[in-house]
Amino acid sequence: MIHSNNPRSPLRHKHARLVLLVSAFTSAGSSLPMVAMAADGDDWQFNGGPYVWGAGIRGHVGHRSTGTQFIKSDFSDIARTVDMSVMLMGEARRGPYSVLTDLMYIDTDTRNRLPAGAPASKLEVESKTASGFLGGGYTVLGDDNHRLDVAGGIRVWYSSTTISLHGGPAGGLSGSDQATWADAMAGLRGHYAVNDRFWLSSWGMAGAGQSREDWDLAALAGWEFLPGFSAVAGYRAMGVNYRHDGFVYDIVQKGPLLGISGRF
Repeated sequence: MIHSNNPRSPLRHKHARLVLLVSAFTSAGSSLPMVAMAADGDDWQFNGGPYVWGAGIRGHVGHRSTGTQFIKSDFSDIARTVDMSVMLMGEARRGPYSVLTDLMYIDTDTRNRLPAGAPASKLEVESKTASGFLGGGYTVLGDDNHRLDVAGGIRVWYSSTTISLHGGPAGGLSGSDQATWADAMAGLRGHYAVNDRFWLSSWGMAGAGQSREDWDLAALAGWEFLPGFSAVAGYRAMGVNYRHDGFVYDIVQKGPLLGISGRF
């Protein structure tokens, strides 16, 4: 067989992952002073910008007509498999309150060889994926330079995939399908200013809704090379497991991140 559905992850594994995530961020922020920021009189400040994410892809996609197929694309394959990607992150902050956005669109064409004995020799997956997060945060520890926020919101996904098999008895079999779904997300965000020009930032969020699980982790470092503008580098990993009526999008994406952030 060339396809197989992953069994449903036990619910306790999801709960354990979220508990460990919250515990890790809470421990990291326990040395910060209690928040001392007043929203009254503060102006809204905006920061954000475009970024490039060199994410490898690994997981399962499927349709009713083709079954569920395993795909992977490592970091070294990005130049060959990614046709187009557009990504943007932004934050608006006033005192301890923040509004968060994260937009992403990736167009990929992934080709994998199938193992000997499979009814086809090659698998091709053309995928167009869009994701948008809108949420808010509140600072519970620290100040403008060293803070820990609780955050939450909604992430909406859209995925359109075309699966084609080449070579062998199943060569020529193909199918296309698409789906849109939304998940509630919650987690923690941290920011630490090393000095006037260098800063560290991280976040961890997890949730579910129409998908079985949805999570997002990142660690970033920034250097303010011009007043109000920072070069950003780091590492990000995201995963989502959506299955409905034969459509499967169970994918983990992870890799280095580079971008520019402006403050206004």
